[in-house]
Parts: sequence; structure tokens; C-alpha cells
Amino acid sequence: MLNLDKSKKYLLACSFGPDSMALFDMLKKEGIHFVVAHVNYGVRKEAKAETNALNHYCATHDIQIEILYAKPIKNGENFEAKAREIRYHFFKEIYDSDKIDYLLVAHQQDDVLETYFLQRQRGGFVEYYGIREETTIFGMNVIRPLLNYSKADLENYCIKNNVPYAIDSSNLSNDFARNVIRHTIVSKMNPRERKTELNNIDELNEEISVIYKKLADIDGTSKSQLLRLNDDEFQRMLVLMAREVRDDASISAPLASEIRKILMSNKPNITLKISEGLSFIKEYDFVTFKIGPMECLFEYKIDKPKIMDTKYFYLNFLKDTSDRNVTLDDYPLTIRNASLEDTIIINNYRVEVRRLFIDWKMPLSIRKKWPVIVNKNNKVIYIPRYRKDFEITNDLNFYVKK
Repeated sequence: MLNLDKSKKYLLACSFGPDSMALFDMLKKEGIHFVVAHVNYGVRKEAKAETNALNHYCATHDIQIEILYAKPIKNGENFEAKAREIRYHFFKEIYDSDKIDYLLVAHQQDDVLETYFLQRQRGGFVEYYGIREETTIFGMNVIRPLLNYSKADLENYCIKNNVPYAIDSSNLSNDFARNVIRHTIVSKMNPRERKTELNNIDELNEEISVIYKKLADIDGTSKSQLLRLNDDEFQRMLVLMAREVRDDASISAPLASEIRKILMSNKPNITLKISEGLSFIKEYDFVTFKIGPMECLFEYKIDKPKIMDTKYFYLNFLKDTSDRNVTLDDYPLTIRNASLEDTIIINNYRVEVRRLFIDWKMPLSIRKKWPVIVNKNNKVIYIPRYRKDFEITNDLNFYVKK
């Protein structure tokens, strides 16, 4: 019935609703080794009774159960999104501690249709229509074995097999967009209409699959190859690349458009902050996503010659500083990270600092924290030379910490 490997250990996400309780009974009858995980959000007055009933049912059938009594979700927060975050973090704790092989979630055919109609209603980028039978969430292998069953099928299963369950009263209201679709569209569909929409979902996902097969042959780090993709392919490729460094990364259509403009720009080196801790980097024809701070900004003021040891550089300007083009008349000094607009006079010629970085073949990650010394007239008077094989010696009055 379920086609699950009996040699594996499973974690069942169970709400005590008919879907998860039907799956509970199927697992038990097929001799599958599983642990139950249940979250009580404390929102509904009947939630405590449901938790107690599930706990008792597990004890009766000698099934291990783990229960989380979640902290109240604050007013103003997206309840559905926050509740999902809470339960999946809870599942992950059990998954790791109990050495679980697969997390089982009792989504069914109605959920597939509701998700599909929500996706069409919202528009925009869709990675996959409906719900995947198998996926990975927070590093957990997730299987949804009931996608071919309707909600009515599972309720009838519970009744026929004397399996206890409760109906979540929050699903009866139209407070959430999904509930509106459930009550006004999905629940009113006949079998023929269901089959038609499920076929539409399969066809759309097949079209997406063809795109991903094409993208498998694309070198995502190559600017020129990326620019040959159409807008949909381009956005999907960026999502794939971003998720190689961060699982939850997302790239909207406007952001993808901005990244395309960056790739078409004549500027050879550009960094774009995507989200907290995630950056997009273009360096000549090379393209990548990176986790970590986008930029490293610092600024230090020095009123007189002194010793200073920071995380970015060391200086001892009590020593002779003529080799750094620094005189007493230049004080107070500012030592800060270089900017793309900086210029410096070298041999009577004004040179752009970014051109020096290119000539020195300085890595982009280092450029963000490379210091320059600025005099009291806001003029860059010194920039340390980058050398890949540079070694620190005791006689130096200034050096950069890489």
C-alpha cells in the first residue's frame, strides 16, 4: 500500500487529523518502524484534548511519541509560516537525535490541488507545481506517500478501520487563503475536474523538468553562458546556484532582472547583497554566490603618530613613515577600506585604486577590506601593495592582515 522500505526508520508528522491518523494506521499494519512527532500550538481550545488522545493512542499501540508544546506565535506574524518553521525545526531535532531515515508527511491529493491553485493565484516564479512526493527539508529526507488519496478517501479509511481522528476547527474558517480555495474550489470539484487539473499539473512540471535538463549542461559560473538563457531559464539557474550555498535561497523575477543588468554591465567586478549573509558576485566572466558579509566597512581616525593593532591591519607610526608617504602635516589621518571611487597620485599620474587592484590580481574577497590611508584633506596618500607571497617581518611599520 505504501511502498516503504521496512529496513528504514521513519518519523511521522502527526496532527491527529484524518490524514496523518490514516497514515499512522497504514504504517502500523505494514510493520513499519516509526516515531510520532506532534506539535500543539495552544491556539484552539480542543488542542489539549487532541494531544492527550494521540498520546494515549500511541501508548496503547506501543509507539514512541514526541510532543512539542509550542510557545505562542506573536500577533502580526504570519501564523502559517511561523507554525511551519516551528514544527520542522522540532522534526529536525528528533530526526537527528533518533537517527531517522525519512520524515513522513501526510499531505494528500486535496493539498496538491490547493497548492496548485494558490501558485496560479499568486503568479510569479514556481519551482514545482503542487507538492513533490519526495524532497529535502532542513537536511531531512521527506516522503509524502498519500498524494494519490483524496481527503475524503482518508476520512473514509479512518471510519472503516475505526481509527480515531479530529477535525481541526481552524480549517473550517476562511481566515487563510488556502482555506478559501479549499472551500470554494477544491471541495466542489468532481472526479473528472480533479483528473483534468492533476493532468495540467503533470504537464506543467514536465515542461519545468525539460528546462532543468537543459540547465544541467550550463556552466552557471560563466557570465556569457548565463546571458544566453531566456528570463525563465535565467531565474531558475540563479535559484539552483544560490541553493548550492544556502538551501533556503530564493531569487525573485525583479532580482533576477537586476542580476542580468549586472552581468551586462561594463564594470568587471560587482557584488550584490541578496539577503542577510548571501551575496551575488561578478568578477569579470566569473559568477558565483557566496555566504558571508557582503562588505567589510571600517574607518579609524589617528590624531598623531601611534601604534595601532586592528583586525584589518597593524601600524607603528612612531617609526619613520616616509616610506608610506605620511608626514606630520598629513594628520589627522583616516584609515578605511578602499572604495571604487578612490584615486591616488603615483609618479605624477592619477591612478584609480580599482585599476591597481586589477593589475595586482587581488582577489575580490580581499578588496572589500583593503585599507587606504587618507590625510586631513581627504586625499588618499597611501595604499599598501598587494603581493600574494607577502610575509610579515618585525621591522614593518604597516601591514595588512589577510
